[in-house]
Amino acid sequence: LANFAGIAPVQHSSGNKQKIKKSKLGNRSLYDIFYNLAIRMLGVTRGEKKPNHPMYHAYYEKKLAEGKTKWQAIICVMRKLVNVIYSMMKYKTEYKMPVVPERAA
Repeated sequence: LANFAGIAPVQHSSGNKQKIKKSKLGNRSLYDIFYNLAIRMLGVTRGEKKPNHPMYHAYYEKKLAEGKTKWQAIICVMRKLVNVIYSMMKYKTEYKMPVVPERAA
């Protein structure tokens, strides 16, 4: 599903040189849907100033702490969403909101 949507990276190699680049193939409308979904998951509620989905926001922050750029971190969130949706389709289950323990400040 990630490859079909154009989210999975593509390896370009020749001889001893290897590069992994963003795929320009795939269904662009599906890519846009996953992008918009990822942005919505990372968004913050107006009045309360807390993320719409804490699990994905924590994952995004973790990727930023690992040294990824904001765009790379968003693509990681998109890939995580693809994996969740694919497993829901494969096992024919409904989405269950995971419980994220709150950190002590």
